Amino acid sequence: MRTTHNAPDQPQGEHPAGRAWPGRVVSDRASARQARRAAAWGRGKYAGSWAECLWRRLNAVDFVNQALLLAATLLLFAVPFMLVASALGGRSAVPTLALRLGLSQEAAADLSHLFASSAATSAAISGLSWVFFVLAGVIVASSLQQLYQQVFQLPSRGPRDRLRAAIWLVLCVAWLAGGSTLGYTVHTSVPVLWWFLNVPVFIGFFWFTMWFLLAGRIGWRTLLPCAVATGTFWIGMVAFFNLALSRMVVNSNREYGPIGAVFALMSVFIAIGVVIILGAATGMTWQDRGMSVRAAAARLRRAS
Repeated sequence: MRTTHNAPDQPQGEHPAGRAWPGRVVSDRASARQARRAAAWGRGKYAGSWAECLWRRLNAVDFVNQALLLAATLLLFAVPFMLVASALGGRSAVPTLALRLGLSQEAAADLSHLFASSAATSAAISGLSWVFFVLAGVIVASSLQQLYQQVFQLPSRGPRDRLRAAIWLVLCVAWLAGGSTLGYTVHTSVPVLWWFLNVPVFIGFFWFTMWFLLAGRIGWRTLLPCAVATGTFWIGMVAFFNLALSRMVVNSNREYGPIGAVFALMSVFIAIGVVIILGAATGMTWQDRGMSVRAAAARLRRAS
């Protein structure tokens, strides 16, 4: 009497010997061909495009590392300079940060634990503290100047550039002092107007900053797209942190203690470095490609 042995279950779509069915082989080959065609189409669209031009420019200045270096410079030198400058003016730096970054009361309170009072800070300034205060500001201005020189591929002019950086620092402090007072008034009374005013204000600020720190070696007209891109990215960054930074500060403070607020601030400084480099590179790519608002609008109309 014969015994019938049932064959073990085979995976669906395969022969008992482990080979795929012919139909599945054909389907896999067709999918592979479609993937290769899509990749070739993507490479063809990317080659010579504005995106490739922008990436090459960013890669030439070592985009990521430069943004991190600028963030470290801001944390080590810009923060102490801002704290001392605010203390000398008789006010704390925390309200200004809270206004600019849209911090909640809880986040502002967590941030205030990192800093001494303005009275204690101003009382502690003497002797070498003044030297460090001035050097910290000049280092920040010089770092920004050198970064722009790298992006625009301009050589350094030595001491003359340091002098321009110091003059820009004085102008920047005066602008921030006046802008903080006026900005607080507008922000508390008409918040929407505050956002609309920030767009042309920051475009103008970066336009003048690039022209002045580069000693006029790049013309105003050439720098305009760079200023528009940087100002636009800056407003986008501020809007994002207005929505997210308070939660980041509070959660980091709960998890790591006061050092967590420093981690949250470091993300802001990294974003500032990214915005400054990306804005300048985007504007130069716009110039290199011979693009214009009229041409972009015409392309959109044709596409629609």
